[in-house]
Amino acid sequence: MQRNFKELQKFNQWWLWVILLIFPILSFGNYDGAGINFYYVLIGILIPSLFYFLQLRTEVNEQGFFYQFFPIHFSYHKISFEEIESVEAIDYKPIKDYGGWGIKFGFKAKSYTTSGNQGVMLKLKGGKNLLFGSQKNKELEKILKFYLRAT
Repeated sequence: MQRNFKELQKFNQWWLWVILLIFPILSFGNYDGAGINFYYVLIGILIPSLFYFLQLRTEVNEQGFFYQFFPIHFSYHKISFEEIESVEAIDYKPIKDYGGWGIKFGFKAKSYTTSGNQGVMLKLKGGKNLLFGSQKNKELEKILKFYLRAT
């Protein structure tokens, strides 16, 4: 059995990119005769660029569970196996449960997601719940349970 896990996810919803790219296109319009508003153009370039570079990185190895929401987190955060009470692969409703994707604070857990509706819920021993979106949630659950049994 493979003992390591690594996944990189990005915001890849087509409808999100349509919304993000409409603003810079419209900012070049000259609707009031005043010319191009360079602040609109700058914002219209910066926001889509930020979403282009956003990545949810998750890794599991013998040292623990690591996650990074780059470029918001400049380094990986570690959750040791001793901190984890339980783990479960779940389907969730991103908008209803958490208000969408990204780093969100929901009633059930804090979530780190980029797309889709599948993830892994980590219940920590201190009572905190963390949801990590994953397109490979069953595989992630399996490797985490392997290490939890070993501790």
